[in-house]
Amino acid sequence: MLLFPVMLLIAIYAVQRFANLSFTSEDAELVLVLKIALPAFAVLELTSVHLVAHLKLKKMRKLKGMGERLDQYAALTTLKMIAGVSASFIVSAGLVFTTDQLFIVFYVLSLLYILFQRPTPWRLSKQLQLKGDERELIIKGELV
Repeated sequence: MLLFPVMLLIAIYAVQRFANLSFTSEDAELVLVLKIALPAFAVLELTSVHLVAHLKLKKMRKLKGMGERLDQYAALTTLKMIAGVSASFIVSAGLVFTTDQLFIVFYVLSLLYILFQRPTPWRLSKQLQLKGDERELIIKGELV
C-alpha cells in the first residue's frame, strides 16, 4: 500500500518533467483555497476513518471466535490503509496544482500515517486486547 502514493508522485513528476505539461494554477485565490481545502479534507477523512475504526474495534473485542476477530481486524486495517493512500493522493494533487512546498510536508505526513497503521503482532494484540494464549499465539506469529 505504501508504494501506491510513491508511484503516483513519481509518475506525476515524470509526466510534468518529460512531457512539459504543467498543471500548476497561477490564480492566487485558487491556490489559497487549495492550500486550505485539500489538507483539511485529508485530515477530515483520516479523522472520520479513525472514529469508525475505534467504534468497530470496540465491537470486535466482544466477539468470541479468534478467527472472526482476525478477519474483521484485517478488513479494518485495510480500510485505514486505503484512507491513508487516499489522503496522500489528495495532498499530492495539491502539490501538482500549486507546487507549494507545504504539500510535500503533508505528503510525507500521510506516508508516515500509512507506515504507522501497518499491523504488527504487538499492535494487533493491543488493539484487540488479547490475553493469555491468544496473545502468545499472535506475538509468536503462529496465527498471523
